[in-house]
Amino acid sequence: MILDYITWNIDPVMIRIGAFAIRWYSVFLVLSFYISFRFMMHIFDSENKSRNTVLSYGLFILAGLFIGGRLMHCLAYEPEHYLQYPWDIIKPWRGKLGENAMFVGYRGMSGHGSAIGITLGIILNAVRTKTSMVWMVDRIAMFGPLIGFFVRFGNLFNSEILGTPSDLPWAFLFVRTDPIPRHPVQIYEALAYLIIFIVAYSYYKKHVGHEKKGAILGLVLVMVYTARFLLEFFKDKQADVEAGLQLNMGHILSIPMIIAGLILLFRPVSNRKPKPPQTTSHA
Repeated sequence: MILDYITWNIDPVMIRIGAFAIRWYSVFLVLSFYISFRFMMHIFDSENKSRNTVLSYGLFILAGLFIGGRLMHCLAYEPEHYLQYPWDIIKPWRGKLGENAMFVGYRGMSGHGSAIGITLGIILNAVRTKTSMVWMVDRIAMFGPLIGFFVRFGNLFNSEILGTPSDLPWAFLFVRTDPIPRHPVQIYEALAYLIIFIVAYSYYKKHVGHEKKGAILGLVLVMVYTARFLLEFFKDKQADVEAGLQLNMGHILSIPMIIAGLILLFRPVSNRKPKPPQTTSHA
């Protein structure tokens, strides 16, 4: 028997003890960071790099991920509200405390903004620690898709980032959202990111030590945002700002990422060797 659709009614809270709750999304996110960290430790060891800067890079990357992702979401997807109430960007409640305040947390993160924030975090820490910025950006870039894989499953458990209506047998009915069967675009995107991570890591293993600087980042940008651009056609509108647009905000933000990736991937490499120092003869 073929099901007309798959009923999805998973509680986004994994464990609840009184007022304390652990959400599936948080578990997936922490797991993605832990696995990425273990991979990076292996890379540092295999390439004989000092582990001294691993922790500081991790902190700057996390800060860039959350700050960049939050700012991009607020200013690109809900600009009218956040420009009128800018403090709502950083405070986890709406309204006035003691009156009509409602806890809303920090829902709303942009993957595009997180990518930019992570890159800026790496650049800042590279300058601060006097380490190779390009080497680190290339290595960290590989794990963006891996983190994205776990994040999209977190979105699935939150019943958010919904797909367009569908009558396919694998369509999901998100009971907590609406009674319309939809494309499980979270799963589509998660699987795409997992495949991209495998391809990027395989490319790294094949070319490690003699890869073109910036090529791994370029490859990841092209693959991730091409997949993102295509899968946006299966996503429902996520914000009022997208109403009436032929392309949604995800499409628009993906285009410059793809262009940047192509430039990094296919830019020519100079073969010029540095000139030997000139010696001055004395009579």
